[in-house]
Amino acid sequence: MEKLLNKVRKNKKYLLRKALVLNMRKIVTSYIKPDIDGISSMYAYTEYLRKKGFEAEYYYEGTARKEVEIVLATYNINLKNINKIKEDDEVILVDTNGLKGLPNAINESQIKEVIDHHRKTNWLSKQKGVKVQIELIGAAATLIAEKFKNDKINISKESAILLYNGIISNTMNLKISMTSEKDKEMAKWLKKQCKEITDKKTKEIFIKKSDIIDRLREEMEVEFKDEFITISWSMGQLEIADVEGFLEKYEKNIRAVLNIVKNENNVEFISVNCMDIINGYTIIVAENEPTATVISKAINVKFEGLKARINKLVSRKEIVKVIREIYKK
Repeated sequence: MEKLLNKVRKNKKYLLRKALVLNMRKIVTSYIKPDIDGISSMYAYTEYLRKKGFEAEYYYEGTARKEVEIVLATYNINLKNINKIKEDDEVILVDTNGLKGLPNAINESQIKEVIDHHRKTNWLSKQKGVKVQIELIGAAATLIAEKFKNDKINISKESAILLYNGIISNTMNLKISMTSEKDKEMAKWLKKQCKEITDKKTKEIFIKKSDIIDRLREEMEVEFKDEFITISWSMGQLEIADVEGFLEKYEKNIRAVLNIVKNENNVEFISVNCMDIINGYTIIVAENEPTATVISKAINVKFEGLKARINKLVSRKEIVKVIREIYKK
């Protein structure tokens, strides 16, 4: 009889703990001014958690990137961002795994889970009690889509559309070398879940993303301080339908912005990676000779007039990976 009573008491305690966890609101967030991979991962993982029985919301700060606006408008999707994070909320990070660039409303102690596809930061390496899923693949959206598929949870058309675009954007339509088989598999699966996703719409989105001159500086302002390397270095990335035509019109503008960003942020080496997402080539524009030398050494390309052409798509992440190995701390 006593054994039975002990079993009942233990079961009650377990159910109480479970109820407390379920009642604690979960906030899914990413870095300030998120791109489509960050937004899609926030949106869809919130849906996933709700369907698993949790109270969940997504939250972001700053204006989302232009590509997010384009995807939302193309598919007529609305985002409903919450206004405030409470002190007792649990925070989940997606598409990022460090403290740098997080919303100001986030307290470090609130972070309980991380889902990301970037290299683990020094901060995360020191954390205990944080649930971590990091896979060095093309997109965080791939990991979120996989959760729906593996758990056989029905995914809304909105989440399917956003996650698909997160994968396609991050992997340059599944063409760059960092694209994994899992990225391809999940993109294919998401497309099957929503008939509204078409190749025609994907191409239209890529073309619309090319019209970025009005927001050029915002698109190029990326991580200025890399905690993994010894040099002060930054590389922006532009995804354009016609790089050569774009540079004919706007190379002077690009160089002016590079110079301004370099001086304002005290960055020694700075460049922009221009990827032609339709024709499949890359042109790197360096701000100065030292920057061109660093990149030449890293990926073995030849610069002429502070520009280097590569006859395939090479993403900023691929170049960053090599530079980190050469100049690692």
